Amino acid sequence: MVDRIRIFLSWCHRDAVLKTALLEELLPALRFTDLTVEWWEDSHLTCGEEFLPSILDRLDQADFGLLLLSPKYFASSFIRERELPRFVGPGADGGALPVALSPLPAFSPEHDLGGVERTLVFTREGRSFADLSGARRTRFANDLAASIRRRALSSNGYREL
Repeated sequence: MVDRIRIFLSWCHRDAVLKTALLEELLPALRFTDLTVEWWEDSHLTCGEEFLPSILDRLDQADFGLLLLSPKYFASSFIRERELPRFVGPGADGGALPVALSPLPAFSPEHDLGGVERTLVFTREGRSFADLSGARRTRFANDLAASIRRRALSSNGYREL
């Protein structure tokens, strides 16, 4: 049984306020599971570290990528070229955990979403984290933590009636 996972947080810096709000709710919820979650994001870089090699090294170590999706996320060439292909698409070598951080464009041929459109994006009743407030944000984070746990433990199979 898996008891430890490494999550690479893939997010757009222009979404910093929403990312911080989500993590304030999500990280405590993840601590209530039977998993040990190790977390990394580029904000963890320290003085003197080389930006690109450090990020690529953490991508290599990650079991999953928590993809905080927004229109700004998809507009980032760095994310689209370096991070997203590691978790979705034909060359993916890590598990994708895509989350609607803010409302997304409709999945359609005119929007290139880098393969995310072929995955189930986490929402709460079809709404993004930004669409919610108060206790609904807490429930979003709690449900997301439960979904991450199920994915990490591969316990999303058949269930008894």
